[in-house]
Amino acid sequence: MENDERVTVVRDGRLVAAGLRRGSVVAYDWGFEQGGAAYLQRTFVLLAEGMQIDQPVAFPAAQQGWWYCDLIGLEWAGPGSGEVRTSDRWIDVIVGPPDQPYRLLDLDEYGEALADGRLGPAEAAEGLRRVQRFLDRRLNRRHEVAPGWPEFPPPEVEELLGVELPQDWRFVE
Repeated sequence: MENDERVTVVRDGRLVAAGLRRGSVVAYDWGFEQGGAAYLQRTFVLLAEGMQIDQPVAFPAAQQGWWYCDLIGLEWAGPGSGEVRTSDRWIDVIVGPPDQPYRLLDLDEYGEALADGRLGPAEAAEGLRRVQRFLDRRLNRRHEVAPGWPEFPPPEVEELLGVELPQDWRFVE
């Protein structure tokens, strides 16, 4: 699209990948090997929410198509800056089919990071607020009885599922 911006994603300081920003979503592909098999993973950064989501290609067959959502630290100077830096912030959400509850993971690790100083109180509070906003906006069904997630995956992500992305990534030490 005309308003797409090429960006570089630096994930956890270990992965550098070419990506595409469309509005408030960045999409990038990256590859890895596991158990002797090569995988290609597409990942999405929700810039306004500070969350990173993907459908893990290495999930067991029964969970293919499920989503894994990570709370992230995010450094982005805005449109035209060319670089998006993300860092894992421990809290994860697994989203399966609409008839199953989502799973919230690793709150213990988040608490440990706060207790040992890897997270300051203000940063920890902001992370909890972002996770709650994400759950309320995307997954929590207020009073609806019909199955389905209110807005998941986000429509902006669905637009980018089939887009051709640069296949350029590398791992750094």
